[in-house]
This record gives sequence, C-alpha cells and structure tokens, in this order.
Amino acid sequence: MSGYRRGGFRGRKRFYKDTFAPGGSKTDPLNLAIELLDNPEEEKRRLGLLDPEPATVPQPKRRKTKKKEKKQEKAEEKPEEEETDSPKKSPVKTNRHGSPKKEPRREHQPTKEEKEASELRKNKNEYFNRKYRYGNFDRYYGIRLNPGETDKRLSAFDKAWFEHKSILDIGCNVGFLTLSIAKDFSPRRILGIDIDEHLIGVARKNIRHYCDHETAVAGKFPVSFGVQFGTISQRTEEPRPFSTKFPDNVWFKKENYVLESDEMLDMIQPEFDVILALSITKWIHLNWGDNGLMRFFKRAYAQLHPGGRFIIEPQAFETYRKRAKMNEELKANYSKIEFKPEDFEMWLIETVGYESVEKLGVATAKSKGFERPIDVYLKPVRPKTDAIPLGYI
Repeated sequence: MSGYRRGGFRGRKRFYKDTFAPGGSKTDPLNLAIELLDNPEEEKRRLGLLDPEPATVPQPKRRKTKKKEKKQEKAEEKPEEEETDSPKKSPVKTNRHGSPKKEPRREHQPTKEEKEASELRKNKNEYFNRKYRYGNFDRYYGIRLNPGETDKRLSAFDKAWFEHKSILDIGCNVGFLTLSIAKDFSPRRILGIDIDEHLIGVARKNIRHYCDHETAVAGKFPVSFGVQFGTISQRTEEPRPFSTKFPDNVWFKKENYVLESDEMLDMIQPEFDVILALSITKWIHLNWGDNGLMRFFKRAYAQLHPGGRFIIEPQAFETYRKRAKMNEELKANYSKIEFKPEDFEMWLIETVGYESVEKLGVATAKSKGFERPIDVYLKPVRPKTDAIPLGYI
C-alpha cells in the first residue's frame, strides 16, 4: 500500500466492462457502424458526438438616428399597396424636411370681362390723377364738413381782421369759406381765386344760396351783379368797385397764383389786407417744387399792405407721399423737396420779412386728416431796413 498514490487517478474517467461509447454496444463498443448510415453527421449530432457550435455573441444594437427613426416610422405607417389594374401613381415628392412639396401655382388667366374691368379701373385712376393733380377736389367740403355744418376755422379768426378790409382767398374751391367771410365778417371786398375753372363756376352759382330772402336773384346770380360787374360772360371786363354789402362784396376768378419766374415779383403791388392760403401749400409744393412754393410766399408778402396778415394752413410733409404717386412729375418734384413745412416759419420771418407769427391752434373737422395748425404771419408796417428785394431772395 506504500506505493499507492490515491490522487494519481483523480480526474480520470473510469470505464467499466459494461461501459461503451455513445451508441456503442458489446459487439460494437466504439460505435463504428455509424459510418454505414445514410446521414452520419445527423446521427452524430443526435448522439452528441459532435462538438457544440460556438455560441454567437450578441452584438450591441446601434442607436438609430432621428432621420432613420422617422423614415422607419413613415415606412411602417405607409399602407401596403393594393394590387389593382389601374396604373400606379407617381410617388409624392417631398422636400428635405419630409413634407410634401407644393406644386407650383398656375397663373390665373383673366377672362375677357376681367380684362375690361381692369382696363376701366385703370382709366378711372388716370382720369382722377390728371383732373385733381392740384388738389382741386369738387367734393372737398362734403368730405371736410358734415351737412349743414359751419367751417370751424371761422371761429378761430378775429372778425376785426376782415371787417371793412380787402381780402384774397387763394384756392377757394367752391367758395364755402369765402362766402361765409363775405357774409358774416363784412369785408369791403373779398376775391376768391382757384386754378380750376369748373370750381369757380360752381362758386359763383353758390352765391345765391347765401343770399337772404329779400335779395333779388336773376337766373343764377343776384340782380346787382349785372349793374356792378357787367355781363357775367364778359370775363375780360374789369369789375367795378365793390360794395361792403353782401353779396356785392364777393367775387370769384380763375387764376394760378404761382408766377412763372422770380423776375415777375417786381411787378407785384400791395392790394390786400388779408391773404388766405388754407390747405394748399402741399399741392403748390408737389406741382412746382421748392422754388414754386417760395415764389408763392414772396408774392403773397408783396401783395399785402403794410400791417397785413398772411394766414396759412400747411399740411404735414408725411401727407405728401400718397399724392406724389398721382403722376411722374409730382413724384419727381417730391423726391427733390428740401424746404419742409417745419422750415416755413423761420424762412418767412428771417428771409421774407414778416414781423411775427401767431399760432391759432388746430380747428376740428369731420375727418382727422383735415385737422391742421393755422398760422397768421404779420407784415410789418415799416419794412425791415436789411430786407432783401423779393426778386433777389
């Protein structure tokens, strides 16, 4: 027993006489007959004689990007196409964000009626812009005032400025304000002028609407006109002296107050005690530019008697832009304007020669767009010694 090592057989597989290889028997302990089968590999696998297949190590799943996830979701949501006899539709085109592309909008081909309507609107706009380029709107007072309403600008004026005085109203339109001054403020005479002959004709006809019931009317005008002014159709005839009694103290005349050149200023003589230029500076500015408006101001100064008043109601410069689009000439003049409404006061006092300015505030109107400041410039009784002749300013 001394030479026996118990641990020498540890780990060894022991076989007994009745122990055979898998599938073996006493006659075929090593199971060699398996080679005679049709499919020996299958038999070995069944008996467990083949080495086990190496286990596949699972690979970590790659994280899908957002684009791939969106594409997979859209592919899953897309229903399977049904097999039909109809032709397959072309796939919907998508942009880079995956949303379907919009098909280009087809241009609408106008019909004959639409073309005619468009042409009619264009002609109307051209006619409007051509006719009213000077601001000579024939419905001006209908937009500015409510029916039967008195012009609120009259309440801002002092009656003493007009009573028994000679007045000029430039841009009188159809004469509503002119006739109110003639009747209520008792001027010695008042002349209303406008560039539009049609408006002057309407203003003359409006005189009879302001007459009292006892005033005799012959046709469209008071009877006294035939004696005082001669025949109405004789436009070249010089009017006779005016009476201070309405309606003999008022008359209307077609005239453009903007002179053609500065040299013509030397011929202007003082004629009036008050000159009104209400809501017309914008239209003079757009039609004749900076030089034309300055010439307009110089003529008004020269035509005032010493101590006379020049009353203006300037429009704000931001209102010029809309009307400048009426035609190319106005647009060109608008682009060159440097003499802005905020410069008027200093220029009229320091350059033209007015003594002072009185601000009357803003008169109310039917529309906010007509609510504008009214300024009264006073011409000195004695001209300034350092004043420059108007023709040379």
